[in-house]
Amino acid sequence: MGHAATEYLSEKSFDPYGQMYNFVNKLNGDCEPFPNQIETYYGQKIQLRDTNRNLIERIELANIGNDNKCYNLNDSYSGDIYLDYIAVKCWINTAIEKSPASINHISVGFEALRNINFTANAYSKEKTFSSELGAQLSSIILKNRDNQRIFLSLRQFVKFGIANDYWGFNDELELKISEVAVKAIGCKERVSMLDHEYGPFTRTEIAQITTAIQGESVKIEYRVLVSLAKKFGLRPIQFALLREDDVYYDKSKLAWYILIPRVKGRVAQLRRTKGNFTLRELPTELAEDIVQLVQEHSTLIKTDTEGKLLPRPLFKAETLNQSYLSNNRLKPFAWHTTAAKISQFFIQKLPRLLNIQSMHCKDDSGAPYLLKMNAYRFRYTLGTRMVLEGKTPEEVALALDHSSTASVRHYFRYNQDLIDFIDDTFEGSTSLKNSALRWQGYFIDEDDNIEGSLIKISDVLSLGKCLKKTLCEYHPTVSCYGCSKFRPFKDVDHSKQLQVIKKEVEFVRSNSTGAVLHQLSEAYEGAIQIVEAQKALKGTPND
Repeated sequence: MGHAATEYLSEKSFDPYGQMYNFVNKLNGDCEPFPNQIETYYGQKIQLRDTNRNLIERIELANIGNDNKCYNLNDSYSGDIYLDYIAVKCWINTAIEKSPASINHISVGFEALRNINFTANAYSKEKTFSSELGAQLSSIILKNRDNQRIFLSLRQFVKFGIANDYWGFNDELELKISEVAVKAIGCKERVSMLDHEYGPFTRTEIAQITTAIQGESVKIEYRVLVSLAKKFGLRPIQFALLREDDVYYDKSKLAWYILIPRVKGRVAQLRRTKGNFTLRELPTELAEDIVQLVQEHSTLIKTDTEGKLLPRPLFKAETLNQSYLSNNRLKPFAWHTTAAKISQFFIQKLPRLLNIQSMHCKDDSGAPYLLKMNAYRFRYTLGTRMVLEGKTPEEVALALDHSSTASVRHYFRYNQDLIDFIDDTFEGSTSLKNSALRWQGYFIDEDDNIEGSLIKISDVLSLGKCLKKTLCEYHPTVSCYGCSKFRPFKDVDHSKQLQVIKKEVEFVRSNSTGAVLHQLSEAYEGAIQIVEAQKALKGTPND
């Protein structure tokens, strides 16, 4: 793990970790000591050793677009000097090669290594060590299945050991860990379960927000923040990385555009690197608001320690980040606000500013709470709306700045949940079924139960549907017209069947005086009414 900017103690200096290095060297044939200073992913120079040459336990790392945070570093995670060495090297390598977001979980998750207890024979053979380590890591993951940080940390620990070919770390060990993979715990269920506090906004809520944000008391900066959230579903860190010159007017296309920095994926972690932007067309009204915001801030000027003008962020911090000014790679972001400040605006300030009452969340007395807001609710709303509009997974992933379609599957699950809900509702509603049948050509009442069989006078011609559950004791296709269980089709030529019944009536009237004549008379009257109803629907006069 050689890096040009990494500095080590001189060979003549005492290193308190000498015994650890000797043990690692005995197993692997060589051992690289811990650095004294490193340069992080964003170019920050970090001192790792204190005056006694021990590792510093709390390391502050700069994360562009986010606040600086302190992360735990421990030279005795497990108490086993071999595992401790690999864990520390993994931490340092991550700080050098990845953003601090990757350090976040291992600085906590590595603490679980203290639960490892090897047998006396663990280091007797490499295979024995690998087997014991795999079993114990699997056990730790299962015991902490609700803590995804531990699973991710231990998996990264194993992958690092394999990548650097450390003794006892092999592919079988990784497979052992993969067998007990912990399901990701996140906020995706907020989309599929329609969470009224943290899930997507309803159409009514979006309309209320759109109206309220146009109020005269709302600052133009706040209006732009909300409008960008609605239109593009930006993450807080994307707001923090935007600059004034990311918005421009293209005279050749007569349209406004905005360059939105990507923040997902390996290359995207470099923040504002050239080519790491997504181009989006801006609505004219939103573009005009941004132009007004830029004009209002035109008198604000900030310089670095040498008096040079700093880049102008679209959303500016109240004070410069002084720790960034001494580093040429961090300096351009010294005036940018942070993702934490953006989140604070959406969560705390915006609900009070708009004063929209929630229709779904109330206190014990029945009084409505203020509508809860955060930047991700706008993001969830955009994702679900795109799915319902028929967008593909690739289109949704691109719009929401995801590196793969796997990250947007939950939006399509929401869509499937909605379809299932509609299907279940339809299956349980007689009124909806009857409405569909009326559309298909039935004469159906609102409360009819339409379960039944078709009534046919031939293999190709059906008169309607019979709702009778038992065998018919009358004359099908004739007596049906006088039966309350008959549901005729609208588009069938019932006038021909009327002529058949009319001839039957005339024949029976001249040859019989029994109940058959009464039944045929009822059928005849029913057929006449149906034929008249058909003519009324078609707008033709009665004969």
